[in-house]
Amino acid sequence: MWITVPSTEVVEMVGALGVDCVVIDMEHGSAGPERVQQLVGAAQGAGMTGLVRVEGPDADVGRILDLGAQGIVFPRITSAEQARHAAATMCFPPHGSRGWSGAHVRAVRWTGTTSEGGTDPRLLSPEYLAAADASLARVFMIEDEQGTKEIDRILDEGKPDGVIFGWGDFTVAVGFDAERVRAARSVVLDACRQRGIGVAVSVVPPDGTPFYPGCFYSAGVDSTLLSSALTTRLAAVREAIDQSQS
Repeated sequence: MWITVPSTEVVEMVGALGVDCVVIDMEHGSAGPERVQQLVGAAQGAGMTGLVRVEGPDADVGRILDLGAQGIVFPRITSAEQARHAAATMCFPPHGSRGWSGAHVRAVRWTGTTSEGGTDPRLLSPEYLAAADASLARVFMIEDEQGTKEIDRILDEGKPDGVIFGWGDFTVAVGFDAERVRAARSVVLDACRQRGIGVAVSVVPPDGTPFYPGCFYSAGVDSTLLSSALTTRLAAVREAIDQSQS
């Protein structure tokens, strides 16, 4: 489920209802780094994976990962170069450009020191770096025609774990041409399916995407669902008032 309301209580409620993962939205939501850390902590405390959608391909990904995020959703990936850059920001050298964060980050719960006050040598080891790189989920959003044209290279060079077709941004980018949106979406889904890369499947309402191993279901956006519930409830209240006065 997408989290746009920066409320730990909403995150905990979502976890209590059995959701597996939340995507905390920094692109369109109001949460800054400090709040993101709290929301990620609430998600993990509720038994969920906490991913973060950053502001864009050039966001400070290393900092978000240091706050404890278990993966990054990258919006507006349009080229193989962007895909390679995004992938590199999530990995430590020699496979990427992420700065080594030591013991003073939430990812290790600030416990990576020895009794003498030095850094735990396990944090300065190839095994730790490899495990840290492998533990993170990398998700790309394809949201315009350039990304569709480059989709094969984006997938092959960026090697995402999952892909989301950003139908809203794509619709705006093509001037609300529904046929172009459908055609582009098919191109992206076919390219992902050929490589066994999972895509987001919307279930409310069903979007017709064929499910295969690696796909993941999106239950919706917290603000939209809260608004829907309030609309339904208030309509029932107003109807009851009208009936009582008739």
